[in-house]
Amino acid sequence: MLGAARINYLFRLVLDIVLLGLAYTIACKLLFPLGWVPLQSPFGLILSLSFLVWYLCARAFHFYTSITLFTYSQELTIFIRLLFTHLLVHVFLLVLILEDFMRYRNMVLLYHGLLLFIIPLYKYIYRVIAAFVRNQYKYVRKILLVGSADLSPTLYRSGILINNLRYQLIGFVGDPPANALSSNYLGTLAQLSTIMSSHEVDEVFLALPSHQTEEINMVIDCCEQHQVQVNVINDFNRLGTANLKLTSYAGLPVVGLRYFPLDDAENRFFKRSFDILFSLLVIILLLSWLTPLMALLIKLSSRGPVFFMQERWGLNNKKILCFKFRTMYHNGHYATEPFRQAAKEDDRVTPLGRFLRKTSLDELPQFFNVLKGDMSVVGPRPHPIPLSMESKDVVQHYMMRHLVKPGITGWAQVNGSRGEVQSSVQMHHRVVFDLWYVENWSFWLDCQIIFQTIVNLIKGDEKAY
Repeated sequence: MLGAARINYLFRLVLDIVLLGLAYTIACKLLFPLGWVPLQSPFGLILSLSFLVWYLCARAFHFYTSITLFTYSQELTIFIRLLFTHLLVHVFLLVLILEDFMRYRNMVLLYHGLLLFIIPLYKYIYRVIAAFVRNQYKYVRKILLVGSADLSPTLYRSGILINNLRYQLIGFVGDPPANALSSNYLGTLAQLSTIMSSHEVDEVFLALPSHQTEEINMVIDCCEQHQVQVNVINDFNRLGTANLKLTSYAGLPVVGLRYFPLDDAENRFFKRSFDILFSLLVIILLLSWLTPLMALLIKLSSRGPVFFMQERWGLNNKKILCFKFRTMYHNGHYATEPFRQAAKEDDRVTPLGRFLRKTSLDELPQFFNVLKGDMSVVGPRPHPIPLSMESKDVVQHYMMRHLVKPGITGWAQVNGSRGEVQSSVQMHHRVVFDLWYVENWSFWLDCQIIFQTIVNLIKGDEKAY
């Protein structure tokens, strides 16, 4: 059975799809008054691609997050980014697919111009109607804020009070604040019962520090006497992480201390789909001719195999065989010689290998790892197993890097944390970047990292040796 949030999500998505179809119909009628049939190619293809691109971009921008969580202006900001991205991707795909795209160019531009007008107008009307319905059926909850001046401003500045679709702030009860909250100040905790009797209150948001047990019990007792719901806002910053997820197990509310976007099966599916598409493009367009050339140059420059293959830890510490173009002299004893990181002016590196390492071309065969599913285009870089063994017991949270697939490039690398690791402090610095990526993953973050990687390759990196 679908929950209310899911139904709301699907309802808003369907409404947007209908409006996309309406705007498209208007654009076609204006520019092709007699020569278009809705489901006939290419008109049906153009619209179908638009629906697909809109859905994917809307998911990436979290466009269908509940409107009670952000204001109309915030929604418009997201919409502008979404529409611009939709235009770029839609046109790009149509140029690839339609040989006579120029015939339909003006229609596509008019279509997006209509969306720029229609969607914001519809979103505003939708919010007005939603607010009206909530007021008519008493869905608007009047809330009273009870707590210390230290914790309460955080809630007051949050979108939950800025957005008037669900909650209406009556006022603040507690210690007299020395800030902008004073205009909403109703009195002290001792006056709470009187205040609740003289005001219509639906919910109380309790923001007292957990050590004030006596005051908390007094507030809860008072709310129960007035039959008012209490919501406790805890100071979760003391837990050492801001990445919390509230859920319910058999009716028991549970707060997860860490939530990773890639725990979501849909997010993993989209990331994997992007990995397959991107790696196929690189393999077909680049490695198909570069690999034979590199093989020839490597064979001419030194004796040994073309590829260097090394076991590393992948997702959930599973061993993977990582591919690279060989950049060092081959002595036939890689498996038995002691592990040693590549260092600056390393005498094991061949002249060709120095160029490959400087330009990161030696990493390109790892796109085969990506296509195989062992790695991702973007993620924490996989370290040699001996280095991981050294680090896991001395660097806090090190093993959490392996909660996602390792990547060819990563957030740590584009922020300058790459190359030889000379101390546990340097490794900790790298792990901090990796964990931030794991906790804040998004499709657009991956795109940003790929773009930054390309820029860094063009500029050059002094740590690439």
